Amino acid sequence: MKTAIAPLAALMLAPALLTAQDDVGVRFGLKLSPNTAWIKPDTRGLKSDGNSVGYTFGLMADFPVGVTGNYYFSSGLFLNRIGGTWVHDFPYQEGPEGDNLVQKLETKVRLSYIELPLTIKMMTNEIGYMRYFGQVGIGAAFNIRAKGDIMEPVYHADGIYVREFKTIEDEDLMSTTNFFKAALIVGAGLEYNFSGNTALMAGVQYNGGFTNLLTDLEVTVDGDKRKAKAMANYIELSLGVFF
Repeated sequence: MKTAIAPLAALMLAPALLTAQDDVGVRFGLKLSPNTAWIKPDTRGLKSDGNSVGYTFGLMADFPVGVTGNYYFSSGLFLNRIGGTWVHDFPYQEGPEGDNLVQKLETKVRLSYIELPLTIKMMTNEIGYMRYFGQVGIGAAFNIRAKGDIMEPVYHADGIYVREFKTIEDEDLMSTTNFFKAALIVGAGLEYNFSGNTALMAGVQYNGGFTNLLTDLEVTVDGDKRKAKAMANYIELSLGVFF
């Protein structure tokens, strides 16, 4: 996935290069957006089990497309923190004479990404001091930190039968988390202009992942082990200011 960084960076910088001769209308700003995130499994036997509260912070950049001022290529550079919880069934036996049982193993993750959104923003003309917009595109995110609380079995000395279950807190999950995350971005909002080029922005944005978050987690379904697949999604309240 690291090979995707160069073309994505080139795509992001292309509008800046195209408008370098006349930077009138190019806008920069800052965004701080709280979010609620969840893990969406795409494998039978794996279930979502709760949301996590996080945030997005970073630089916004709008590059005008055309001369009307109604269309922008919108990008930026953000630190994105999300999370979520999932559970999966773990069949086991307590001993040679024990019953066959099933324990739900819970994993709660906390993820940090550097995210590069690549979107098109469509804006109305100014109505009073307000402009309304819709936004759609993709997000390219690169994992920089993955921690989690993991429930796992503790075996007897024979290494076969389960004695108990314990939760390991703040475990490093970088090796089991995919480095690259691609997502669909859909959003809407408004801007309030109160002085020259300065405008306040507020909106709602959905970020739906469509690449697998997990690298090697397996779940047992009907006695067969299957590679697990899950996506990371979040909805954020976008708050920012353009200068």
